[in-house]
Amino acid sequence: MMMNEFGVPMSDAEISMQPNPGKAMLQQQLDASGLENQWIGAVVGAGIGIAGGIMGGSRSAAAAREQAEAQNRATQARYQYDMDMWDAKRSQMQAQRMEAVDRIMLEARNEGKVRAYKDAANEQQYQYALQIRNAQQASNEAAFERSDRIYSDTTDMNYLSAKAAMDSEIVKLEEAGDVGQFDRNQAYIDSLVAEGQLRARGASGRSASKSIQSTLADYGRQLTMLDATDDSAGRNTRAVLEEIMRDKTSADLTAYASKMLDPGVLPDPIKAQPIPVAEFQLPRVFSEFDFGPQPVKGAMASPGAAAQMAWGQAIQGIAGSVGGAVTATSGQFEGSDW
Repeated sequence: MMMNEFGVPMSDAEISMQPNPGKAMLQQQLDASGLENQWIGAVVGAGIGIAGGIMGGSRSAAAAREQAEAQNRATQARYQYDMDMWDAKRSQMQAQRMEAVDRIMLEARNEGKVRAYKDAANEQQYQYALQIRNAQQASNEAAFERSDRIYSDTTDMNYLSAKAAMDSEIVKLEEAGDVGQFDRNQAYIDSLVAEGQLRARGASGRSASKSIQSTLADYGRQLTMLDATDDSAGRNTRAVLEEIMRDKTSADLTAYASKMLDPGVLPDPIKAQPIPVAEFQLPRVFSEFDFGPQPVKGAMASPGAAAQMAWGQAIQGIAGSVGGAVTATSGQFEGSDW
């Protein structure tokens, strides 16, 4: 491979413009020997072959260099593509994980909002049920107090009614006793008057005694009748009083049956338990082994080695051309002064 003064491989035009070393060597030998006219044709043919070999070697070296560089560019492009794909897959996996994390966090926030809403709704429902319970408790207690007052008033009224009826019956009995006592007094007075009338007529003997006895007997009968009347009135009065007490007791029982039972204390409504907090698990953080090994760059071809190989083959051809030229001219120079 031929290089110019800038260290850059020569092109075909530059190579053709350079002096031919083989031709220069032959020219120098011919000038020294003076035999140019004898073997000019052989030298020209050999020079043409050498020049063609040099030009072909230059082209082959340039082509080999370009092929090696193209192969290296393809290898580098493939390696860069693999690296970009590896980085893209890495970024994609990380983005997918972040998306999953964001989705889980969003679900957690939404679950928290729903839990807070349900807890608030349950608390509101509990407070509403508690208000209803308290109102019902107050209503029951007020109704019980009203029923208790009605029962107390009813029993008081029953007592007053029974007492009034009993007092009336007792007054009647006392009046009947007073009438009986008046009748006794009247009968006693009547017996005394009758006895006085008998004694005033001056009657004596058995007839007078019988008359007096008859008067006393009539007085006794009247007393007996009055006593029987008093006893009957007393019995009637007791019966009426007992009936009044039975009526009072019955009325008290009826009032007690109508009395409202003590409502006691209503149980509080059941308070809903707080909704448990759900657990969410985030995906684990990626490690290096999750991304796999990085791509490996392929073997790079050496453009210089490829060009040198092409030049080696070209030099072999040039050497063959030079050898042929030397062989052809050596026969012409035999017998000469050389």
